[in-house]
Amino acid sequence: MSDNSAVKPVKIKEYNWKDVNPLIVGMESLFDLVRLVDPQECREISVNNDNGMISYGNKCYSVWNADHRCSNCTSLLACRTLKKKDRLEFFDGNKYQIQSVPLIINLADGTRYSCNMEMINIAPVSDDPQNMGNDKDSIETAGYLSTHDTLTGVLNGDGFCQTARELMSFYPDENWLIISVDIQNFKLVNSLFGIEKGDEILVEAGAVFSELSGRKGCTGRFGGDRFAILIPYRADIEEILIEGIKKIKSLIDGATYRLTLHAGIYQVNTQDLAISIMFDRAHMALQTIRTNREKVIAWFDESMLQNALHEQEVISNFEDNLRSGQFVIYLQPQINLDNRIIGAECLVRWILPDGQMVPPYEFIGILEKSDLIASLDRYVWELAIEQLDSWKDSEFADLYLSINVSPLDFYHINIASTIIDLCDKYNVPYEKLHVEITETAVADETLDNNEIIEYMQNKGFTIEIDDFGKGSSSLSLLKDLRSDVLKIDMGFLRKTRNNERGTIILSSVIDMAKNLGMGVITEGVETKIQLDSLVNLGCTVFQGYYFSKPVPVKDFEKMVRDNKMADNKQKQI
Repeated sequence: MSDNSAVKPVKIKEYNWKDVNPLIVGMESLFDLVRLVDPQECREISVNNDNGMISYGNKCYSVWNADHRCSNCTSLLACRTLKKKDRLEFFDGNKYQIQSVPLIINLADGTRYSCNMEMINIAPVSDDPQNMGNDKDSIETAGYLSTHDTLTGVLNGDGFCQTARELMSFYPDENWLIISVDIQNFKLVNSLFGIEKGDEILVEAGAVFSELSGRKGCTGRFGGDRFAILIPYRADIEEILIEGIKKIKSLIDGATYRLTLHAGIYQVNTQDLAISIMFDRAHMALQTIRTNREKVIAWFDESMLQNALHEQEVISNFEDNLRSGQFVIYLQPQINLDNRIIGAECLVRWILPDGQMVPPYEFIGILEKSDLIASLDRYVWELAIEQLDSWKDSEFADLYLSINVSPLDFYHINIASTIIDLCDKYNVPYEKLHVEITETAVADETLDNNEIIEYMQNKGFTIEIDDFGKGSSSLSLLKDLRSDVLKIDMGFLRKTRNNERGTIILSSVIDMAKNLGMGVITEGVETKIQLDSLVNLGCTVFQGYYFSKPVPVKDFEKMVRDNKMADNKQKQI
């Protein structure tokens, strides 16, 4: 049965690149201005007569002496509907009759390039003001363009700041709230459902928040999917905000994907601050719950400001602190069944010039959010490999070191070539270095991580899967991945309500790893009872505070010496 509701394809005129410029010249005799426009990038374009490629020129809206895309852009609408669009614009004393026609240019390299041809006639506006009021939606003014978001019709960032200040001044006795709202992973919405659906959501969000802000308030869009709302204080603000968010979320509420929105609220306690700073504080509150799907709204408090200042300080001084050697490696020993130290995991520590240590939780997360973690990890890798180099021909030559690879490292650097180049730089054998990769990084299907792991294994590196069991695809990983070692955290048992069931699962994982030809390291061992239980389960390598916390390299070396002396005495007995 045929589907009569299906949308029929629209035939768009296609031109060879060599024919485009003659076409424009011919049309110029009929119009005051003829130009090609890329409506997505909002730029004027031209076709190079020599090589048949596209060149980009001025912003499309520069013809109006404006600084922002036009509201209800004719070319953008023509491009999206694949139909010719006409529009009348009034601007700066002139009347502009615009015709936008979508077309396709076949470029010299075979690319089919979609764009629009705009044909514009310009005439002075009559002195009769009635001529300016017949079509309110078609009127564009310099003021409107500079203060409004042209997709949603709400204020833009500048316009919001200006209007919010005017409202606060006009109603000085009101208690004000500034709210930041954004849509999580909005780029994914455009990818899955298309730009038109994404625009529909943004337009609806603008309408919902404008209704919420009411006559005394205002709404703005700070680019992308970030909205700002100014509203007089009301006790039920959370309830009405949640209702508005539900309305927006209803636009996409399928089984495979759901919209997630978060809001941060700043209660204005002084109007001396810039509006932009007030909005930043509302957004600061939002950031604290960005990854939380249960909590939708957060209120700003001063502790957030202190945290933000700390984050900024960490980020701003990171490179200098790295160069000055404030980041060092600590080593946590790994012990075998014979109670012999066979290697260690390298963990980064930040030691300030006065000797104080900054806890890892105070900087690791910050560096991850700011995409600086890869720089730190590479630095730590080199420290570890340099340490292995210093142990050559010494009593520590038989030890290995284990380094950590963050899931984010795969996005920023070539893991394999970086580590291989560092080992070659110091002439350190690959088998001396163990590489710990978290289960989440291995399970990321957007990257070819499995190929990288296999390549490094073939080179001689020992690959350890860290945090095994914390992800949602552990068993499928074992099916497809040839790992050398599984690292299991004893926290797996501590977090379970039923130790007996947890022990059964742990025993099964250890047996399964052995049957697959993989070793097992159990970390987080804190008591003799835990150690004995793990030995009975078949585990052969251990790590944890029962043996030692992470210690400076010199202290670790002393531990190895003492360990070997104790081992020799035991053999003599």
